[in-house]
Amino acid sequence: MLLTTICRLHSLGITIVITFLLATIIGAAKTNFIPDHSRYKNPEFQNKNGGSRFALSIFRDPRNKKFLILDKGPNDSTVHSELNEEIISRLINGIKKRGGLVTRSQGEDINKIPGIYDTAILCYPGEQYTNIDFKELAKKVNSKAILDYCAGWSSYKADLAGLMHMNFARTFWPHWLDPELHLYIKHLKEKVKEGESILLIPTEKLATTAARARWFLPLNYYLAPRKFYLWNPQEGTSYLTEYFQWVKDYSQLNSHQGQRRIKDMAREISTLQNMNPARSLNKEELEAVENHNINWILFWRHQADFRICDFELIDIKTVRGWSE
Repeated sequence: MLLTTICRLHSLGITIVITFLLATIIGAAKTNFIPDHSRYKNPEFQNKNGGSRFALSIFRDPRNKKFLILDKGPNDSTVHSELNEEIISRLINGIKKRGGLVTRSQGEDINKIPGIYDTAILCYPGEQYTNIDFKELAKKVNSKAILDYCAGWSSYKADLAGLMHMNFARTFWPHWLDPELHLYIKHLKEKVKEGESILLIPTEKLATTAARARWFLPLNYYLAPRKFYLWNPQEGTSYLTEYFQWVKDYSQLNSHQGQRRIKDMAREISTLQNMNPARSLNKEELEAVENHNINWILFWRHQADFRICDFELIDIKTVRGWSE
């Protein structure tokens, strides 16, 4: 009797595994075995109660600041990743409590909405907003910061219009499928020769322990055989528990402390000049440059969402000049 039960459980386990494998193969075949966002769960807003906190955080004093909420109209169809009315109501109430002024678009095209606003918040990723003309949107936003609660906007297109795209929606597809990442990889390949080396330097304390923020992993892979150097790479690229500790240890180094921030240099890709992530190097970083014959410094901000404005590649001769 016991043997029969064990055999049945074993058969059930085999059936589940085979079913899972078949489903995986069929799903991959639908996209011609090429990784695609459609095979993964849709983006979700990260914090149902934190919408107003995110929106208010970009202003020192949010009183009388104007917030444009791009939400669903009464006749708009339901789309993936849209925020429901409950979350939007919490967002509006939270902003109003701090003295902010809220306008809801209710599905209207951006060109038909009068007035100038301090920021815009995407809550409904319908075509009228995901295919928006960012240059037109830039004319309506004073702060140049736009908030995305649906992962419906392209940070690269926003950057081209001089807008800082801040994504607060969680994406479930792997980070190596990020389109902005591949645009930047193309740029790096054009700048850095295959025999040259790159040292990665954070411009400030590491901001998150999110595993997705390890953009140096796909960069290292796609840019091979170029050599990438990272502080304590064994921990930074290891299992998540070691990575979490690596983030903490790196932040405690305060390697950016006392260094000169560079803001008067023209950027090669990003149009956000005042957010130039570059600085002078400290003594230990300069020693690493010499010890590993570094050709380029890749400055970066540690964020879960890849944004081109968070990265800046500078030749070592220029960087040395900042530290002299």
